[in-house]
Amino acid sequence: MTFTALASSSHGNAYIVEDSRTSLLVECGVSYRKLQSLFRLVGRKITDMTACLVSHEHKDHAGCYENILAAGIPVWSSDGTAEALECEAMEVFDLPMGANVGKAERFGTLEVLPFRTLHDARRPVGFLIRSAEDGDKLVFATDTANLRYRFPGVTLLAVEANYSDDILSMCTRLPDKVVRRIRNSHMEIGTLCGWLSTLDLSGCRQIYLLHLSDSTSHEEQFLRQVTSVAGGIPVTACPRELKKEEVCSIK
Repeated sequence: MTFTALASSSHGNAYIVEDSRTSLLVECGVSYRKLQSLFRLVGRKITDMTACLVSHEHKDHAGCYENILAAGIPVWSSDGTAEALECEAMEVFDLPMGANVGKAERFGTLEVLPFRTLHDARRPVGFLIRSAEDGDKLVFATDTANLRYRFPGVTLLAVEANYSDDILSMCTRLPDKVVRRIRNSHMEIGTLCGWLSTLDLSGCRQIYLLHLSDSTSHEEQFLRQVTSVAGGIPVTACPRELKKEEVCSIK
């Protein structure tokens, strides 16, 4: 299984998860024209995707879902996300009220298990994606203040590393309301490192850091901090937007 970050920031998010037989778009939070351009960079078409998964209703994650639907690609989300977007055309994961983990859905050779995340949205979710072809397991979790799950046998981790509390504390011009929102709905780098230290990462081969803040993160520092708890696993900070010169480095 491979994970490709097309865009990763508060300005827009879009990722491709695929094995050799099935491809999924995860998030569609950029304009449709921009998404088409990003797909061309990696030699793909949006219509190659079996489905699109949306974690929650905020524009930087679900911005062009109507265009995706119009292109004939099913869009899947929680019932809360579909309700917030007032979209009856969305497919909805079976995730009962009060449950932390839902029912897995199969998309070709990829199985997707939704799980609850902690964000200021209506029933936001992350995804555990497993390939029936190669056995790989990917955890995708962004826009969440914390994670309360363990994922045995995970091989790829794509998780939010949004801000540093030390940097945020120095942003004195930010309104208190904004600071509280960041702290209550996004992953702080120390929180991420603490969570990672509780996992069995013996089978993990790559960690991707998502959604770094423009003003309250430090990429090199975050990479050092996560590397220090990752036990030699390669760590990559996903780009705000994929550039042509970066395409050759995608594995």
